[in-house]
Amino acid sequence: MAAWSAYAEYNATNIPPDLYSELFDALIEHFPGVGPSPSGNLSLRLMIQADSALEAASEAAALADTALRTIGLSPTLVGIEVVTEAELDRRQAEPCIPELAGIAEAADILGVHKQQVDRLVSRGDLQAAQTLAAGPIFAADTIRGFAEKRQSRRIGRPVADLGLSPIERDLLNLLATASKEPKRSAASHLPNPDQIIAEVYSDSRLRVHLDTDTGPVTDALVTLSQHKLVRTRKLTLAEKTTGDPRDSVVTLLAKGLRHASAQSARETES
Repeated sequence: MAAWSAYAEYNATNIPPDLYSELFDALIEHFPGVGPSPSGNLSLRLMIQADSALEAASEAAALADTALRTIGLSPTLVGIEVVTEAELDRRQAEPCIPELAGIAEAADILGVHKQQVDRLVSRGDLQAAQTLAAGPIFAADTIRGFAEKRQSRRIGRPVADLGLSPIERDLLNLLATASKEPKRSAASHLPNPDQIIAEVYSDSRLRVHLDTDTGPVTDALVTLSQHKLVRTRKLTLAEKTTGDPRDSVVTLLAKGLRHASAQSARETES
């Protein structure tokens, strides 16, 4: 039997605060969260012990319906989502605001000059999530998706050798393959390679753990950043609540992906 988090919404709006309190008391044994959803519907979250997600959803709906009738309400259930407790913890640890990018950050991800980003926007090739007085703001994942499409059209074009050291090449390779092959450890020049990747957020964004502020791996990461192969940032407050608060988030840029791919191809040929 496992712990599940069930989130349900009902087509009831403008619920008086005292009824929310009564509903909370009626479900107190299941650590409830009750209140209006962003759409205004009545929403509640319950912790359920069950053998499966289907069983947890059924039990949560039955408990909620009983509690609602107890306080004199009988709204219609419009939706229910059930996730494991571990998945709920993972979601709550994520930043509330998605990763955003301005012109400079978009240029870094794409590996181009800022003027080229302006041209892409003016041609309609890139869509901004919002345009402020300071300029367009993009969802970073949108820029990465666009970068992948650009890369697919550039296959076959030569990639310049940046003269990276063996440890810098191994670190770039580790970052590029971590989300796809998390257990692979082909990093012969990296000390403790299995401990560097603390968490994989997406195909190109990872949480990286470095034992010290100085050392060969830290220096290699700085070099990769200077070549605009990666971008690093400190953890958000929410991210610091899990793992080592000294970790950093590393985003592999389009240029970094191209060089990692070219590097892998050269190694295969040899």
